[in-house]
Amino acid sequence: MFRQRQPLAWLFHRNTSRSPHNLGPPSGPAPMGGAKEYLSAPVLPLGAPRWPDTTLAQALAARFSCRRFTGAPLSLEALGTLLYAAYGVRGTASFGDLQMHERTVPSGGGLYPLEVYVLARAVEGLPAGIHHYAPASHALEQVREGALPPGLLTQLFLRQPYLEKASAVLVLTAMPERSLWKYSDRGYRYLLLEAGHVGQNVNLAAAALGLGSFNLGGFLDQELAALLALDAERELPVYGIALGVPEPLPRDVLRSPAGP
Repeated sequence: MFRQRQPLAWLFHRNTSRSPHNLGPPSGPAPMGGAKEYLSAPVLPLGAPRWPDTTLAQALAARFSCRRFTGAPLSLEALGTLLYAAYGVRGTASFGDLQMHERTVPSGGGLYPLEVYVLARAVEGLPAGIHHYAPASHALEQVREGALPPGLLTQLFLRQPYLEKASAVLVLTAMPERSLWKYSDRGYRYLLLEAGHVGQNVNLAAAALGLGSFNLGGFLDQELAALLALDAERELPVYGIALGVPEPLPRDVLRSPAGP
């Protein structure tokens, strides 16, 4: 049983479980503020997303984990479409006096605790470096300019050699207090589930655009947080998604860790 072999996993599951005896009101007041903003950063507006004539069934059939990228650049239009699919704002919804953004993924309580960063290596019209996605304005805020050192992504993501030719890597971070104030410790489950929703949206959108994607659950937490200059007490990296142009190889080779 995993209770004996992975006691921390068992402890997390048990302590975030719900029963009639531990249901209660929110644990505190709602935190102030919504999505993160870099107010003094250079801003690059993204154009409206452009969708190919691909059905959902076709995108589902085309999705796979791509480990072989050509290194060719992504178009800025494609990146903007992927970011909109990931966490874009579709409109607003009214609940009495309360107005909320509607996004492309569900979120527990409509709290949207995630942030999206782009580690850009080769994107047409976008400086190499680190950028933050601003969903409300559908724009990128430049956090750090300049190409990342060779080999850094491979090191950060636990020796995944495929990343060196990825055009960009999306990093999802979580602001846990946005969920925990309402759902207590169980809110941590919800933000991880939400990261999965975002990842699948990106996977399907990439497949529809003829691009490759590769999900990254393993990384050096503290080092990745430091690269993004996160306040480690408030914001945590939780997921990554590599993006790029697939090599012209059979699908079973593209997805194979062993390579051709």
